[in-house]
Amino acid sequence: MPSLALPIATHRGGETPRRRNSLLCAFVSLCVGYRRRLECAAIGIGAALVLMTTTNGQQQAQPLPPEAPFTVAVATSTLEAAPVYVAVARSGSSNFRFINGGVRSLLNGGAHGATNAETQMLLAIDANPKIRMLFTLTDGLYRIVAKRSSGIRTLADLKGKRIVAPRNTSAHYSLVRLLATAGLQESDVTLVSAPATEMALSLIRGEADAISMWEPESQNAVDSLGNDAVIFSGKGIYREGFSFYSSTDVLNDPRRRKELVAFVRAVFAAADAIKARPAEFFPLMSRVTKHPVDQIARSWEHHAFPLVIPSDMLDVVTEEEKWIAKGQNRAPKTRAQLQTYFDPSIAEEARR
Repeated sequence: MPSLALPIATHRGGETPRRRNSLLCAFVSLCVGYRRRLECAAIGIGAALVLMTTTNGQQQAQPLPPEAPFTVAVATSTLEAAPVYVAVARSGSSNFRFINGGVRSLLNGGAHGATNAETQMLLAIDANPKIRMLFTLTDGLYRIVAKRSSGIRTLADLKGKRIVAPRNTSAHYSLVRLLATAGLQESDVTLVSAPATEMALSLIRGEADAISMWEPESQNAVDSLGNDAVIFSGKGIYREGFSFYSSTDVLNDPRRRKELVAFVRAVFAAADAIKARPAEFFPLMSRVTKHPVDQIARSWEHHAFPLVIPSDMLDVVTEEEKWIAKGQNRAPKTRAQLQTYFDPSIAEEARR
């Protein structure tokens, strides 16, 4: 918050009446402007609270007006959504736009498309069975980064340790899967919470012994720990299926379906460009996500872009659904039930 006293305090002594009056006018103007910013901030906070309520599933999302441009809900801190950012930048906001959100924003027409890890789809489909996974946009190649100085050399050494991870996310599930390969359960470790941009710092400050998180925070942990870092790759065990979703309402609406196909085609073209020349798009990603360009560059190798529903995705979500259902205190959906949430038709149309 800026100091309102600063403009006058720095000019004390020897001011003329005209100078004092000028400073007073400037001060009043600053106060009025600052009040307006506070009022705008209050409006923004109110909107954010509505969004938070919606994403937590307590209320239905407000439907978009019929004239709204094709709108995609995406967590705007995620590097995985880079093809969406590039597609919108290339196509123009009058045709397509993105808003901060995720798959829950599809509830009641709060968005026409959305991105999220498959974990969030599984968490949301009870409240919104109209959700459909269209294709996996990005593979998040996860890892656990641990501190050697905490006595960690192998995954088994994580027993009894403090691990920072965002709960009920793909990073949380990745941790569970990697622990299982060492015969450990989630209850064998202590989960630690920290803001998304301070997880690496929690290791440096001694508040945790390891981190399970998406990029660039995992790479930030590696860079911060230096030679003290021990890395456990999730390769062959778990990868985040950061996917693109829509709803049956959109799929069955001729106008919106046409827009959806056009947007997916733009996303595919953007992904191809990013794969060929990633550094060209780092500044755009930085402006959207607020991650510095150098952080993006160092962590970029931990992403891949399949742009299909992977052949093993049904296997992945069938197994993951057991973990999700346990957390939601319900019976897991069957493999056949989960298959109904996949719809590859839009991706197929976009490629024609």
